[in-house]
Amino acid sequence: MGGFQASFQKDGGCVVNKLWPPLVTPDYTPYLAQIAGCDGVCQGFAGSNPIRFMKQYASAGLKYQVIAGEAGADDFLLKSFGDEAVGLVSAAPYTLDLESDANARFVDGMLKNYDAIPGQYAALLYSNCQVLDAGLKAAGGEARDRDKFMAALKSVSLTDTPRGPIKFDHLNNVIGTIYIRRLGKEGAKYGLKLWNKTIHTYENVSQFWTWPEKDFLAHPVYSRDYPPLTRC
Repeated sequence: MGGFQASFQKDGGCVVNKLWPPLVTPDYTPYLAQIAGCDGVCQGFAGSNPIRFMKQYASAGLKYQVIAGEAGADDFLLKSFGDEAVGLVSAAPYTLDLESDANARFVDGMLKNYDAIPGQYAALLYSNCQVLDAGLKAAGGEARDRDKFMAALKSVSLTDTPRGPIKFDHLNNVIGTIYIRRLGKEGAKYGLKLWNKTIHTYENVSQFWTWPEKDFLAHPVYSRDYPPLTRC
């Protein structure tokens, strides 16, 4: 949420309010009642909370455009969303609709072995295992020499993952593609009625986004109070 606010404001936007429901909130009514006088809503929920939020959001008659991060519109939730989620825009490091051989193999394997349509949780953990496998191969299968094994892991650069190419920066954080998707009915596969369709991609996205590293690291840690709300 801090990253969204900082980027949004950097591009000239203004956040009019920030609301912090407790985790696993059963009733969002008191928070929905405070949403007014804006052009859009950014929700940062995860787990099953995006489903409850979107249903209650629609029931409250709110029409503002909703956007979400990687967990707020995860592909795994597509089977549980209804028409209330149509139009939801999200940004994620994995998308089910990525047309690549690696993703096709991954999805087919998940359907065959687990009868499950995967989302980013499964895809990112799978990619983690690919990194470990590549690191072990680079280290000659030897992980007892910690320094050698860590050096091998840090040097891993993969192209054949379900999420697309990944590598690591000098601080050992992942660099990869971020997919912007719009949830709708067009192109739905695997028996789903709804689908996240990629409308834009950003390649080689690091933890610093477009900020110079030195400037980014000079910022306070993101929190409920930073970035602060400013008068619009």
